[in-house]
Amino acid sequence: MFNKFYAKVAAVSAVVSSAGIAIFAHAQAFMVVPTSTAPALTASIGSQIADSGTLLIIGIAAGIPLTFYVIHQLIGLLPKSRGRRSN
Repeated sequence: MFNKFYAKVAAVSAVVSSAGIAIFAHAQAFMVVPTSTAPALTASIGSQIADSGTLLIIGIAAGIPLTFYVIHQLIGLLPKSRGRRSN
């Protein structure tokens, strides 16, 4: 029962995606993008990344998960305790 259902879903999604690709390819013939668009966008992005506040946010966003990963790896290096030791 599920195999037939998934086959139908796959067939419908293939038809919808191919229709979307065909529409997008046809629409590109009518869309005209000025040649100055790409340099203007890259200049805007470059100035935003060069801002120190943006670099700080990117550094914090990358640093927090990396710190947890390194701590997890360091804890994994410690031997497991085999119960409570008596003094």
